[in-house]
Amino acid sequence: MVKPGDTMILKMELISPIRRGICEMRGTVYVGNKVATEGDFVAQIMKR
Repeated sequence: MVKPGDTMILKMELISPIRRGICEMRGTVYVGNKVATEGDFVAQIMKR
């Protein structure tokens, strides 16, 4: 269980190469030495 004030460490890795500014990642969130959650993420990289 994650409580307010806990420090969450995200470890991310690319699942596939970045194409057209889209990257797919798999991540694990740790609180202390324990895994709190895992998930797959999709992000778009944009120029400002």
